[in-house]
Amino acid sequence: MGKNSQELLELLEWMMPLLNEDTGGVNRRKKPRHLLGIADEPSILGAVRNGIDTLDSCYPTRLSRHGTLLSRDGKVHIKVSHLYV
Repeated sequence: MGKNSQELLELLEWMMPLLNEDTGGVNRRKKPRHLLGIADEPSILGAVRNGIDTLDSCYPTRLSRHGTLLSRDGKVHIKVSHLYV
């Protein structure tokens, strides 16, 4: 959605409050909100801040291939120097 990360976040800021409104007797606040194709950390954080519950993103997998994990405290760089069997 949008042509760049900033436009995506602006769209979410506008759209997500609309999804909190009850429509036709349906309480939308209890429905999960999933977003596809997020590809960078600022977009992931912005999406979660705007009420997205789950994401489908290649970004964490791409990072993990190079020894980086995402945590609540930021990125954690890991490296295996010795393998013990």
